[in-house]
Amino acid sequence: MSATVECVEERKEESAEPEQEEDVIEVDRDTLSLDLTRTRLKKIEGFEFLTKIKTLCLRWNLLKTIEGLHTLTTLTELDLYDNQIEKIENLSTLVNLETLDLSFNRLSKIENLENLVNLKTLYLVHNKITKIEGLETLVNLEYLELGDNRIKRIENLDANVNIVRLFLGANQIRKIENLEHLKKIEVLSLPANAITVVEGVSMLSTLREIYLAQNGIQSTSGLENLQNLEILDFNYNRLHKVEGIRHFKKLTDFWAKHNKASLEDWQVFDELVELPQLNLVYLENNPFSEAQDYRYCGSRHKYAPQMLDRAKAIRLLPQITRLDSTQCRDPATLKAPLEDWQVFDELVELPQLNLVYLENNPFSEAQDYRYCGSRHKYAPQMLDRAKAIRLLPQITRLDSTQCRDPATLKAPVFV
Repeated sequence: MSATVECVEERKEESAEPEQEEDVIEVDRDTLSLDLTRTRLKKIEGFEFLTKIKTLCLRWNLLKTIEGLHTLTTLTELDLYDNQIEKIENLSTLVNLETLDLSFNRLSKIENLENLVNLKTLYLVHNKITKIEGLETLVNLEYLELGDNRIKRIENLDANVNIVRLFLGANQIRKIENLEHLKKIEVLSLPANAITVVEGVSMLSTLREIYLAQNGIQSTSGLENLQNLEILDFNYNRLHKVEGIRHFKKLTDFWAKHNKASLEDWQVFDELVELPQLNLVYLENNPFSEAQDYRYCGSRHKYAPQMLDRAKAIRLLPQITRLDSTQCRDPATLKAPLEDWQVFDELVELPQLNLVYLENNPFSEAQDYRYCGSRHKYAPQMLDRAKAIRLLPQITRLDSTQCRDPATLKAPVFV
């Protein structure tokens, strides 16, 4: 079963005719926006009466050819996502078009777009495109999405000086290059390529977000001068060193999880502690964080003794609200959960104290309350739960442990 489009007025005049096998979609001639998603359209035809239309959505249909749109000169947005289109054609009269989506089709070449000089947003995701080309006249382009194609090189973007967001993920790009003319770019996305070195971006001072996940990058160097950077994504790479990021005072997100092959040293915290706006950090599944709860791995780095558990990593970065999957502070107040031994400052002063529950707090997550590297005056005495019991001689129970006979207040022999 397929569908066709007819003007509602004309449809009324022909109502006496016998019904056809195909579905007929009635549309008012003054409509400004028309959504024909999943209507099994096989051909674009019968749209000539739509003289005022601004937005046309033909997603998820069975279209193989772009045709029948030449009279729709008022169009500003055209969506042909997920069809079977093999060639960009027959769009030259749509000079008012600002947004064009041809993602998830069968295109192998960017062509026949030269008349679309007002185009601001172009989506060409998941096609078979091998080269960036045919965009020279699109000087107003601001958003370009070419992810999941077969592109091997960044090129032919010199004229597109107004690009703000550029997405080239899941291609075959080996080198970051030819971006120097993009003086307004704010978002650069290059995940899942074959990049091994960060280069060719230091002149892009307007960059706010850069996504480099799933490449083969070994170092964070090469990002000099990016003082406006807010999000930095190095997930799933081969980082062995984090350097040169401490100057990004606007950085809010640093993602470097799953660098299992190389990122072994606590050195990453040398950089992170210098970032006042840091909010979200991903470091899980790296060698230094694989020990349960980030416990001490034997590193001699100055921060390692404080990293016996995730709670201490959180303490070292008081500005963040989330570490990996752990929400560590209320984003509104930046107050941390109960993770400091300071609670004992209060408890030791309570002579009638009998029952205390402190389990499942960050400072007590290390097995049996073992030493977490805290500099608090009581922390060295907290090598295990028994020492916590000794510090509070008046109590009879700590968490699930009966620590003294309630009648005599005598402690077990391990105290």
